[in-house]
Amino acid sequence: MPNNLNQYLNKQATQTLIQEHESFQFTCAKECWGTCCIKENVSLLQLSVYDVYKLLSKRTDLNIVNLIDIKIDEKTNLPKAFMKWKENGWCPNLMEDGSCKVYMDRPFTCRIFPLSSEFMINDSTGNISVNYKLRENLCYGFYKEASPKEQTLKAFLFTDDFQNHENLEKLEVSKREEWIKKYDLKKSTNQQLLNLSQTMYCLKEKITGKKDSFFDYYSEMLKIPKRSKRLEIFSPGELTKIALEEFVPRMLEKFKS
Repeated sequence: MPNNLNQYLNKQATQTLIQEHESFQFTCAKECWGTCCIKENVSLLQLSVYDVYKLLSKRTDLNIVNLIDIKIDEKTNLPKAFMKWKENGWCPNLMEDGSCKVYMDRPFTCRIFPLSSEFMINDSTGNISVNYKLRENLCYGFYKEASPKEQTLKAFLFTDDFQNHENLEKLEVSKREEWIKKYDLKKSTNQQLLNLSQTMYCLKEKITGKKDSFFDYYSEMLKIPKRSKRLEIFSPGELTKIALEEFVPRMLEKFKS
């Protein structure tokens, strides 16, 4: 069973802006594995579109309804995805020994833990920058008992796929901002929001009771030319771009007509 050193958790931890050359002391100690993967300790774990497609490509043993929850954001009226906790409150990727089943492909929020991120859009240029903040003494990994290691922010973030992951996070942030400005999303009906959620997160999924996938269904509905490549071999990054750059914008245009 995973460890749960929640006595070390400080949910009111001070957040301090950290630059890439600055260093901090932290380690993801094995004695603590699983503590940050339990609902009672983290509440909600938000997922980006890329996070979802990476998870779907790795967790082929699970149906999407057992992996993610989709909620409509009250402020923007756009769908957002969250990890769906198991009945026992564990992350569905958390294993009995406290390790992660999708560690190499873990979500962005998990990847940057114990940091938080803030994506900033320059209104003049449209460029997006990211501020990373260190949540000091957030968990056991900061305490001397864990033997934390000193590392710079740059070194900490320099992991496989990180730059690609960050770029796709930026793409989603920019697209959401664009949609908010361009469309009157508050007028969307429940059915429209369902369609929007499916075109954003569920393209790889089969329609219940049918052989077709949502990808084929919405390609036909939105008059998007079929690809020569089979859906199964699209990478998570490709599906993310297709969803954000083609399917969702066309769906929003359809709502207007």
